[in-house]
Amino acid sequence: MMEDKRREELKDIIDEINRLEKNISFYEDEIDVAMDTLEFLYSFHCHRISFDGSSDEGEFRENVPINLRDNDIKEVEDLIEEKLRNQIEEYENEISKTYQKLSELLK
Repeated sequence: MMEDKRREELKDIIDEINRLEKNISFYEDEIDVAMDTLEFLYSFHCHRISFDGSSDEGEFRENVPINLRDNDIKEVEDLIEEKLRNQIEEYENEISKTYQKLSELLK
């Protein structure tokens, strides 16, 4: 009985470790996407952005282009860069928290 209980506890710990590792992988992938987008911003001269979205009625539109004028481009790029850097920071914080949880589980 005691052995079964311990085995179940270990299984729960292993399941939690696997879940946390998946979370880390997810956040690492999201950081890669954000970094790729930042690289695009630094490498290309942007002149148009596009939006995807849906209405409250369920209508969906994608790739709705918006042309940018010279004075708008820098402002939009700066805003996107700020948002991406904030996302990266949030993801890195989540990875840190997850590693802390892993560390606690492995003690």
